Amino acid sequence: MSNKIYFLVLYVLNLIFTRVGKGENERNESDERKKEILIKVIDKKSKLITCVSLIHFVISYVVSAIIIDLYVVFAVFTALIQVAYMALVGSFPFNSFLSGVLSCIGTAVLAVCLRIQVNKENKEFKDLAPERAFADFVLCNLVLHLVIINFLG
Repeated sequence: MSNKIYFLVLYVLNLIFTRVGKGENERNESDERKKEILIKVIDKKSKLITCVSLIHFVISYVVSAIIIDLYVVFAVFTALIQVAYMALVGSFPFNSFLSGVLSCIGTAVLAVCLRIQVNKENKEFKDLAPERAFADFVLCNLVLHLVIINFLG
């Protein structure tokens, strides 16, 4: 059902894009006006394509994949905040800074691995149960954070 909706939206977009610039009023306008209209149309097309891509993303992916994606974005964003804080304030306890950033990046990498294993379209992990993939994720996170706590001292 979602593929039919997606192709219908693409068909309508194709019709809209092929009919641009065929009106009688546009033939008599100056070149600058045509450029302005073209820029506006391209801007509208890019917004429309972005909306269609977002709709396709939401329709085609399961909720667990979206939650994992949000978790990865949060972990990377937290690492970026730590780097910005270190750049502004300083890095006096450098090992704590490294521990925090490596914890965030390591967690994000493990979450990406979980997402790859849970994805139904991935042929390599089709025999792997989602519960097993989540157990691997939890165990690897535990090992990662034990190493980070040991690095802190």
